[in-house]
Amino acid sequence: MSTFTLSKTQKNKPLLLSKGFTYTIDKTTDEKTYWKCEHVRKLKCKGRVHTNSINTAFLYENDNHNHNGNAFSIEIRLFEEKVHDRATNSNETTQAVIDNCLTNLSDHAVARLPEFKHIKRNIQNQRGQNNLPKITHDKTFDRIPAQLTTTKRNTAFLQYDSVDGTFKATPSIFYQLCAMHVVYRNAVLPVIFALLPNKTEQKYRRLIEKVSELCPLWNPKYIMMDFEKASINAFADKFTTTTNPSLMSGCFFHLKNSIQRKVQVSNLTI
Repeated sequence: MSTFTLSKTQKNKPLLLSKGFTYTIDKTTDEKTYWKCEHVRKLKCKGRVHTNSINTAFLYENDNHNHNGNAFSIEIRLFEEKVHDRATNSNETTQAVIDNCLTNLSDHAVARLPEFKHIKRNIQNQRGQNNLPKITHDKTFDRIPAQLTTTKRNTAFLQYDSVDGTFKATPSIFYQLCAMHVVYRNAVLPVIFALLPNKTEQKYRRLIEKVSELCPLWNPKYIMMDFEKASINAFADKFTTTTNPSLMSGCFFHLKNSIQRKVQVSNLTI
């Protein structure tokens, strides 16, 4: 039998999509779900399918439709559903929402989409209705919105052992994303992400100071990091003193990449 996809109607009711046709629930029993063509009233269509009780497999289907199916309209419907979901549950830019939802959409379906300016307006309206905070474009913003300061469980991640500077994944208004990780039960876990306006030694010292305020018992035995002088100095001053004899080491991955770049610049061969 054919495959199918489950979706939602505009009224948030179950919708089944298959072979260009759409079905809504007619009735359910303990053993199966009965679906009827979405156009049963408007067009008196007699198309029907049955699925098991958990809606994972077809048990019966007929092709008694009195109208043609439209695979492109289903693609567009799924696209609109994805857009609504990402607009409601993510803080991606409006353009990023559209770009991510366009993935795997056929050229024919793309050609039938509304103008992008209308899609963008719908995204902005949805976010306004859900009171999601706007993405700032100025690093001097007053404060982080309250709903973005905690997880759904109202917990924070404030412990770390090693540090790494990542520049490619950073929002344009910041210079770098500083990610800190811990080793826990033989697994390396990211526990702190700090957006920094620059990579000066002063900023690293301030970062260490703020994390220490939040986690007074933070005193790692081992620290592994890349070979950035500013961060090395800041962490060494804090953790390699007589009272805090942490062991610091460089990251082999960064060392290897540094050597490789130097070899290439010098036109050498290995």
